[in-house]
Amino acid sequence: MTARVTPARTGAASVPGILFDFSGIRTGGGVQLALNFLDSVFSREWMGVKLFVLLPDSGELARYPLKVPASHQLRCPSQVLRRAWFERTTLQSFIRDNGIVVIKTLFGAGLPHGRDVTSVVGIAYPIICYPESPYWRHLPWRAALRQRIKNAARRRRLLAADRVIVETPVMQRRIAACCGLPLNKVYVLPPAPSDYLNTASHAAADVRPVTFLFLSGPSPHKNLWRLPAVARRMLASGAAGRFRFLISCNADALANELKGDAAAAGHFDFRGAVASRDIQSLYDEAHVLVNLSDLESFSNNYMEAWKANVPLLVSDRDFAREICGESAIYCEPHNVGQIAERMLAFVHGQVDVARLVANGVARLRHLGNQDTRMDRIHAMLLSCVAGEGVPC
Repeated sequence: MTARVTPARTGAASVPGILFDFSGIRTGGGVQLALNFLDSVFSREWMGVKLFVLLPDSGELARYPLKVPASHQLRCPSQVLRRAWFERTTLQSFIRDNGIVVIKTLFGAGLPHGRDVTSVVGIAYPIICYPESPYWRHLPWRAALRQRIKNAARRRRLLAADRVIVETPVMQRRIAACCGLPLNKVYVLPPAPSDYLNTASHAAADVRPVTFLFLSGPSPHKNLWRLPAVARRMLASGAAGRFRFLISCNADALANELKGDAAAAGHFDFRGAVASRDIQSLYDEAHVLVNLSDLESFSNNYMEAWKANVPLLVSDRDFAREICGESAIYCEPHNVGQIAERMLAFVHGQVDVARLVANGVARLRHLGNQDTRMDRIHAMLLSCVAGEGVPC
């Protein structure tokens, strides 16, 4: 497909450009999605346009081997004031000098841009549209104030986007309502499971102790800080040695909560941050994938568990119910007793794991793969270059 471009939109360059913006993604599941996205972008033809990439200046994405010339790459500072200056100066010059007419932000609030540039923003900030979440009650007031100020800035920036892409209808409704966006400006484009995970029978099924996998960093909304108390409840019920918490962060994240409790600490296996391409190794050890988060859009964990044939234990929240349906067991993430009860049901073999896995496989079939998802984005971005109004 060759883009039709009007001279007024090409800027100084004879060939229009598309800028792929990954500058706001440094950690977490967004990195894995970004790596898959980058792999997919450069596996297809982009006739009639030039590609440019904006990456963060640190982290796994910063080391991605880009398949574009150095002149088509830009690194965004992570420090707030430096980033603000960069966005208003270096970035704007880069956009003008390279005839960039479309910016595609994978996940973020978008970038500042001129009137002749179309901004397509993928949003995965549930934190900006869940004002009623229990998350806020458990956050120190200074941290909560800083976060609310940051959220207000994100909402203002989103208003400047031409199209906003979300992953679920519940996010579409919430983002539109909380940001004051017209509903027809917010498009739903479901995610695709990672290519870094294999579809295979689960190797850990007959191995004990029961391993509960937590793939997250220590961010407060992930509620990992609840786990030491959960472990103590399970030990009190007589489950010593029958369970293990496998966690993809460092032990210092829960050092205070586990201090002086060797019995509980002995049931934790901290692996530290795991590279996106190595995620399969953790699923190979897991019996249950647990996500106790108060805030999610469409967690990678859900899709990964479906693909790896691992059952889910997740937060009883609207986003999880809509996404996971009958593929998960639900719990209140701030009710330690209930979490322990649900986990003990897995330990004692009281959960119909086969049913959960089958329901997850069925839901996975309704999602496309990375290539089909990229096909839709590819067509949508080229239509934006051509000045057409094709939705995603």
